[in-house]
Amino acid sequence: MTSHLFIVAWNRPDLWDYWKRWFAGVENVEVILDRRRGERRQSPQAFEPERRRTERRGQAGVDDELRTAGFAIVTR
Repeated sequence: MTSHLFIVAWNRPDLWDYWKRWFAGVENVEVILDRRRGERRQSPQAFEPERRRTERRGQAGVDDELRTAGFAIVTR
């Protein structure tokens, strides 16, 4: 099972290629390209109000790292 996940920003395929080659053959590390492009909900009025009190995934730090560094490291 992968214990470390390198998520690379969708607009940085150069970093994805670099990290993919760097960790080739390392079985506890997986390098993936972030597929998200923004909020899935485009028009908030068309849906029920948000019932969650917090973000479903703890992604605030990951999002910041993707914007600033171009990648984020997540430990499973």
